[in-house]
Amino acid sequence: MQRRVTIEDIAREAGVSRQTVTRAMNDMPRISAATRARVLEVSERLGYRPSRFASNLARSSKAKTVAFVVDSFRNPYYSELAADLLDAASARGWQMTISSHENEPERELVARLASEVDAIVGYLGEPDEALVAAARGVPLVLLGRTADVEGLHSVDFDFGTAIRDLIGELKERGSRRFGLLESQPLGAVYEPSTRRIAYESAVDARSAEAVVVCEAPPQSVDAGELGFERLIDRFPETDTVIAFSDLIAMGALRAAHHRGIDVPGDVKFVGVDGLSLGAVTAPALTSLAILGAGFTEQIADVVERALSGAEGPFERRSVVPTVLWRESA
Repeated sequence: MQRRVTIEDIAREAGVSRQTVTRAMNDMPRISAATRARVLEVSERLGYRPSRFASNLARSSKAKTVAFVVDSFRNPYYSELAADLLDAASARGWQMTISSHENEPERELVARLASEVDAIVGYLGEPDEALVAAARGVPLVLLGRTADVEGLHSVDFDFGTAIRDLIGELKERGSRRFGLLESQPLGAVYEPSTRRIAYESAVDARSAEAVVVCEAPPQSVDAGELGFERLIDRFPETDTVIAFSDLIAMGALRAAHHRGIDVPGDVKFVGVDGLSLGAVTAPALTSLAILGAGFTEQIADVVERALSGAEGPFERRSVVPTVLWRESA
C-alpha cells in the first residue's frame, strides 16, 4: 500500500521548512508568492491530501463556507434545492456560495473552490478519483450518486424502493399499462438512468418496453411534449406516464391537453422532483418528491460531520423519495 504523502515530504522536496508549507497551504501571511507557488506545485505533484482534522483546525478561526455546485441555473430544481440548503446553512451558521459548471470544467471548478471554501456539495459527473485529486482534502459531498472511493462523501437516492412502491400504489388506483419518459442530456452519450433501471424492474414486460428517451436541455418542457407524442403513438394503451423530471412531465401534460386526452381519467401523470411549480399545473402534478426537509437534512448532516474534522469512514447516505399526490394521478 502506498505511503501517504506528508507535510515533511513536501518541505523536503520544496527545500523549505514545515512551517512554510503550512503557511502556503493555508494562504497565511509572511510568505512570498514565489515560495507559495513552489510549495503548491510540489504538493500537487506528490498528490498530497491533508487530513480532514488538520485542515479543520487550520480553518477553525473563521466561519465555515460551503459551496453548492449545480448543473444549471436554468433548472428550477436547483433553485429550490439551493433555497433549502441556504436555510440549513443559515441555521448552522455557515456561509454558502452557489456555482454552476455550465461554463467551467468540473475539475477546474472543484480545484478553484477547494482554495476558497471549507466544503463542496453538488451534482458532479467526473470520475471519483479526479474529484478527490481536485478537492485536495476539502470535504466533497456528491449528490445523486454513490461515491465509490475514499475521499468522497455522497447522498444518493433509492429509486428502486421508491418506484416499486409508486407502481404498487398506482396499480391500486387503477393503472395497468405504464410508460416512461427518460431523459438524456442534450448532446451527451446516452446511459440508462437509475430511474429507468428501477422502472424496468418494477413493471411488466410490455410496460418495460414503453420507454421514450427525451433529449432534454435544462429547460426540458418541450422535450417532454415531444416525448409524450412519441410514447402515446407507439404505445396507445398506456394509461400512466412516469417522467424523469417534473419539467418533462409538465411538457407531457401540455401534449395531452393538445390531444384532448383527459387527465387523470384517460392517462395519469407522475413527475420526479417535487417542484412547488407542479402545484399550479392543470391538473396539479403528482411527483416522486426529492426536494424537502429529509434530503436537505441528510446533506447538511453529512457536511456537518465532515467539517467536524473527526477521522472516520466517509459517509454514504441514501434517501427514498416519497410520493407527493396531486390531481394528475
